[in-house]
Amino acid sequence: MRARPTALLIVILLCVGLWGCAVRRVDFNTPITSEDLSFIRTGETTLRHVVDHIGAPEDITAISDQLVAEFKWSTTRSSSLNLGYLFRIVSPVAPTMTLSGTGTNIQRLLIICDDQLIVRSYAFGLTDEHALVEFWPF
Repeated sequence: MRARPTALLIVILLCVGLWGCAVRRVDFNTPITSEDLSFIRTGETTLRHVVDHIGAPEDITAISDQLVAEFKWSTTRSSSLNLGYLFRIVSPVAPTMTLSGTGTNIQRLLIICDDQLIVRSYAFGLTDEHALVEFWPF
């Protein structure tokens, strides 16, 4: 008979603990896929045509007689659990004790043009993965 109240207490504590959970996802810019670039014909398509189809680049760099247009997009995911919410059961003040994790994934598309702004080549750039885990206040 004692197992039933104990199980009920554990379920209540889990529900209150989940009350302090938060999960977020933020997308910056629209991802570009290889299908989005199927219209590009190297040696024929101009940078202006590319910009009309997929939007303006984040950065344009001149390297000798070529231009490199860089398009970026990223996804940031984060989650946190505030263990201070458990104190709301017994205290009017809930201290902040947060366990959280964040990961950012940055992707690039590089388009190389000649001095006439005609696309010579393009490639998806390196993907940077940054993960940050904070344990606060520990």
